[in-house]
Amino acid sequence: MIRRLLTLGLLLGVYALLTLAALEIGLRVFRLAPPAEPTGFFWRVPDPVTGWSLQPHAEGRWFNPMYEYDQYIRINSLGLRNPSELDYKKPEGAYRILLLGDSFVEAMQVAYPETFGQRMAQMLNEAGALRAGEPVHIEVVSAGVGGWGTDQQLLWLQHEGYKYDPDLIVLAFFAGNDFMNNYMPLELANVGAVRKPWFELRGDELYLHDFPFDPDAARESRNRLRAMFDTLGIQPTVFRSAEEQSVKPLAGLGDWLRRHSALYRYLDPRIRRAAPTFAARLADAGLIEAGQESSDRVQGPDYIPIAYGVYASSPSPAWEEAFRTTAALLWALQREAERLNVPLRGVLVPASEELDTDKWRRILQSYPAMQAQSWRTEQAGEQAKVAFAAAGIPLLDLTPLFREQMAQGKRLYLRDDGHFTSEGHVVAAHALSHWLTSDPDAAVLSVQRPLPALPRAWGHLLWRFFIWAIVALLAISLLWSIYKNGLRTWLRTVGLNLGTAGELLVFFVRRQNFVLLPLALVLLIFGGLLIVAQASVVGPFIYTLF
Repeated sequence: MIRRLLTLGLLLGVYALLTLAALEIGLRVFRLAPPAEPTGFFWRVPDPVTGWSLQPHAEGRWFNPMYEYDQYIRINSLGLRNPSELDYKKPEGAYRILLLGDSFVEAMQVAYPETFGQRMAQMLNEAGALRAGEPVHIEVVSAGVGGWGTDQQLLWLQHEGYKYDPDLIVLAFFAGNDFMNNYMPLELANVGAVRKPWFELRGDELYLHDFPFDPDAARESRNRLRAMFDTLGIQPTVFRSAEEQSVKPLAGLGDWLRRHSALYRYLDPRIRRAAPTFAARLADAGLIEAGQESSDRVQGPDYIPIAYGVYASSPSPAWEEAFRTTAALLWALQREAERLNVPLRGVLVPASEELDTDKWRRILQSYPAMQAQSWRTEQAGEQAKVAFAAAGIPLLDLTPLFREQMAQGKRLYLRDDGHFTSEGHVVAAHALSHWLTSDPDAAVLSVQRPLPALPRAWGHLLWRFFIWAIVALLAISLLWSIYKNGLRTWLRTVGLNLGTAGELLVFFVRRQNFVLLPLALVLLIFGGLLIVAQASVVGPFIYTLF
């Protein structure tokens, strides 16, 4: 008996190893797991003007743990993700658009020509862009940096952006975190440090602090701002120091697997998403690196991520102040554009959770404390519209169009990363191109030929129709078969056939033929499908598929 159990255990072990080896090979062959080497680092920290910026001449690969994309990024000599030949001097006959923003403009998730700024330039040039009736060549300078708020975009425009001699400035505003980025008490509570120059609103005036930026001098601001948390109702994020980290006995094994196993790198982010509590325990042991799930556990059961406060139905005093500060920054940006004699336009970029109710539901489930409060995902966009209107800046809201396109089945956001897919950039470029050439309050250009309309997602719709047609056909055929033969006869036929399959499985087990057992299970699964199909009027069609 013991020998048989040992034999069974050995066979199961061999099967497990073969399965792992097959998965490892498959993930490597089809390149489904991220590479072992780390991503490139493209930022200059600190930057005296903006706190951080893109590092001139930096280059390397950029991908996320879920491996939703893998791009090679190059930063030019001027510290922008733009072609190397870009210069401050504007080419003859060019109409230069300066596109300000954060990571949605930086757009490292897609190739540079696929970003919505470059797609917009291509569309307008192909349509024959005109300025005051004269042909022009559209050139878009993408000046987006991940994590930047409106405050940094204003400072960059004042100290660097004006050198590009723009004909139009477009500000991409991401309400999901720009309000927080613009108000330093919230930004400090979220990241734990003052990492940039910041503005304080006193009455109707903005006062600039920590400029030029010095990280050592900014510690004084950090201590002063922390004293305001209780008054403003801010619950800061808890950060654990290196000394507080517990000993991780399996850290060496985890590091080895991370460097050598594609299967490990594939499963790591999926375990974090599917089972965050289990992932936090693996991080405690050192099998995976500590991530968001470990940080969330440290915060305690009442933790609500600071960034989601922008969606609260009743904003706290801190968020009310963030809305006012942002409105003042937009007003200052408009005054700067007027000083440069350049029109300013805004485009409102919605967050994926504002459009995807399933994602918002998952967020609420991840943070139980949020379920006791009232939330409105429309709140962020509404506040942005109020702020832009008060500053006199025309604003294009992408939300309605994105909602319409997503209803057609288009995937506009990366599920894990949260930024635009290539298709999302296409939709944004179409909307912006049409708006800048046809809207009576925003148009600064015209075109000689009509701009193309957005294509419908026919492929997705046809595939969905095909799947539902097959399911409906099978259901109707089974119901017809039951009606024609009678329920008892149909059940007896299916039962006899499934009984035969069960007898075969029992035979393998009793004979202890464990070597062939996995193959038998696979065959029985296909056999079961065929048995069900054989009991319907579309049986012959199903048989041809196998």
